[in-house]
Amino acid sequence: MHKIGNYTSQFFANIYLNELDKYIKEELKVKYYVRYMDDFICLLESKEECKIVKEKISIYLKEKLHLELNSKSRYYPNRMGINFCGYRIYNSYRLLRNRSKNKIKKNIKIWNRLYRLDKLDIKKVELSFNSFKAHLIHSNCYRFINKMYNSMEFKDKLRGM
Repeated sequence: MHKIGNYTSQFFANIYLNELDKYIKEELKVKYYVRYMDDFICLLESKEECKIVKEKISIYLKEKLHLELNSKSRYYPNRMGINFCGYRIYNSYRLLRNRSKNKIKKNIKIWNRLYRLDKLDIKKVELSFNSFKAHLIHSNCYRFINKMYNSMEFKDKLRGM
């Protein structure tokens, strides 16, 4: 079983960080800003603008919301892609993060082992794999999906895949 985290903390993060959203959009006038839970990205024109906006956000979080930016917070040129919500996002395409790929590979190894031991719950696997595929379809990884599906020793037991 995979845990997403405490749903109430996710809910309150959305409410609490609404103030940050307003500040970034209305006060800083950042046109391209996206937030999902407590992760956010701002797309800006230059490195200098990034430095200024990051500092202003840091000050706002500390003074108004009593929060701090994560130490991993950085700014990067867009040619490197943006690591966000399980993807590496580029101007014209999205790739799945390696961590996400490794997670499904690990799960399939476990499922194959359970299948050989006749202890695999096919319904749970279908739900899990369908959930993963729903995440994958938003990236350029058609071959990866097929490779993972074909590595399942029990694929003939799955319904409607």
